[in-house]
Amino acid sequence: MNSSDPFQNLYQKSFRKGSATPKATKEYSENSSLQKKFKTDENLLNPYFNFRGRTLSRIAFGCYRVGLESPDHKKALELSLREGFNVIDTSSNYGNGESESLVGRVLAAKIESGELKREDVFIVTKSGYIQGRNLQIVSELENTDREFPEITYYQEGCYHCIHPAFLEDQLTRSLKRMGLETVDVFLLHNPEYFLMDREKHNVPETKAKEEYYKRIKNAFLFLEQKRKEGKIQFYGISSNTFPENPEKYTSTSLLKVLELAKEIQTELGLEESGFAVVQFPANLLESGFLERKFEGKSLIEIVKDNGLLPLVNRPLNAISSQGSIFRLSFDPKESQDEVLKNVKDKLNTVYSWEEEFLRILPSGSYKYTFRTVTEPYLDQFQNQDHLSQFLERTVIPILQQLISQIETVAGEQKQGEYIDKLNEALPLLERYVHFHNIKNSNMLYEKIVKFYPRYAGWNLSAAALHLLHSSLKEGVVLLGMRKESYVQDAEGSFAAPLTPIQEKDWNRFEI
Repeated sequence: MNSSDPFQNLYQKSFRKGSATPKATKEYSENSSLQKKFKTDENLLNPYFNFRGRTLSRIAFGCYRVGLESPDHKKALELSLREGFNVIDTSSNYGNGESESLVGRVLAAKIESGELKREDVFIVTKSGYIQGRNLQIVSELENTDREFPEITYYQEGCYHCIHPAFLEDQLTRSLKRMGLETVDVFLLHNPEYFLMDREKHNVPETKAKEEYYKRIKNAFLFLEQKRKEGKIQFYGISSNTFPENPEKYTSTSLLKVLELAKEIQTELGLEESGFAVVQFPANLLESGFLERKFEGKSLIEIVKDNGLLPLVNRPLNAISSQGSIFRLSFDPKESQDEVLKNVKDKLNTVYSWEEEFLRILPSGSYKYTFRTVTEPYLDQFQNQDHLSQFLERTVIPILQQLISQIETVAGEQKQGEYIDKLNEALPLLERYVHFHNIKNSNMLYEKIVKFYPRYAGWNLSAAALHLLHSSLKEGVVLLGMRKESYVQDAEGSFAAPLTPIQEKDWNRFEI
């Protein structure tokens, strides 16, 4: 890691010792705002549960799409820790390394101020993807014949690897970005990319899976060594395919992974296996984790039977059986038509401002504006992901050219004014698309209230999270709390005791 290291400016200046401990996490929870608000009332859900002696919050600060550039992300993470959410889930590729660096900076500041101890917080990170800065590193190594072994070249711009040599490199970088000597959990991040690639190349499934589990076992052997060195406390796998039908080519079998973990435990003479954590998607429209299709048991039953910690991702971004993506967000107290009108009025204000502002540029010197590339399409976006793709592939490249032209003609101050106005407008676009496509969310909300009247008056997000708490019993839901308001909203899911709910109940929610 020399001066040309693309992550150099993301590394912390020092390393903090320690990891989450039973004593510290218990004291942290007992003194938290969450504890004061919820645990004292038997009609409310305890925001905490115990995993191997450690007291963990049922909701984690999920760091997907979290980075250094947004002050909102920093404020939200600080608030989550202040409130009592003591689980953080990040990854080496989130924010191109910036997510881990933000976690490190916030932790360092809070520890130095005495607000927090390292031992209070349970930190999870992941590795496997080769993108962005990591892709730059890998490409430079390959140019000098020093490449990492067993890279899966899935597609341009997205490679994958879980070979010990790569994991060693990634763990070292993750610890430096977070400024930690030890991370509580280190996960293999979607290792099924190997199977997806082999399926694409028509490799026989039996042959592909034999190699797949061989690679996972070698990774686990490496991670046991890192446990021995004190670099990690536990390890596991984050896989989107854990809940899938076991007959599917790309499925990852938790039963098979547990066999590998036990083999390693026996071979190394370990008192306890370090394999302790599994992460998978679950939400109201994706109930595969509750279906009894794994030798008569459900995924969550296998997790519980083996004392594993379940981490649920995508709790509010659901994929229906038809493949449509829904954001599980709806507030029955808000009028859809009224909100749409208010948002559209605000967008029109931005559009008018832009028209006046761009008079600083010579007439005819530009072809597109924010208004011309967004307004005609406002009612055509199917969901937030559709909008995000359009922004990334079409709108942002066009606006970057316009921003550069403004700087050249009018200077940095005017360029900054325009960028500030765009940053004000983008959330308005997201809100408009959300409320324009809220019909299905409203239908789902009405179904929930019909079968579970206790949720009347709740917003859909809180109800969706509470139903996940009720099915997990003890586990962590990873939530993208990128704004302080999201942190506050998350607390609403603790506003009632667990709901008796069974696998068949989830089938009622399909839309």
